[in-house]
Amino acid sequence: MTKRIATTAGVFSVLGAAALVLTGCTSEPASPEAAAAQGDAAQGQPRGQVPACADGQLNFDAEPITNSAGTTVGFKLNYWVVGASGACSLTGYPGVTAVTGGPQVDAVRTPRGALSGGLPQGQDTPPTVVLDRDHGAQAVVETTVIARQSAACSTYTEFLTTPPNTTDTRKVSVTTQGCEYAVYPVYSWSR
Repeated sequence: MTKRIATTAGVFSVLGAAALVLTGCTSEPASPEAAAAQGDAAQGQPRGQVPACADGQLNFDAEPITNSAGTTVGFKLNYWVVGASGACSLTGYPGVTAVTGGPQVDAVRTPRGALSGGLPQGQDTPPTVVLDRDHGAQAVVETTVIARQSAACSTYTEFLTTPPNTTDTRKVSVTTQGCEYAVYPVYSWSR
């Protein structure tokens, strides 16, 4: 029995060494940076540091959110990397201002709200979202006006938005009625 265990262990040892030779891998990281990247990957974080998204590196648009009564109650902002642009990251809240259709109104940055956006209860630190060819980021913008008061509110058709930690401000077209708006932190989105 001991001979069979030793033989089996020897076979696995030879197979493991062959696999390392064939792939060019070693059991030691090539550098301290590689060791840190391996540690990040083991903790479920992206490998290495992903730089923050730069101005001009993102495309973005908006899509309305409607409730079960068919009333538009806000919209989602969608952010994704431009063409062959490399991966980048966003953390925090987009800037959002209602500009066309009524008086200018800035959305209030809020950790959570009534719609599908925001942070879980008990969490107040926004996550860092990595954007690449297959993954983007979204943020929910919600009107804070209840239905019976909406007749007194303006109907906006364009909003200025700036992705978190950038100065890349652009207009997005979406129609929604409201007097006040709240915006929640970005979260990951599979495109």
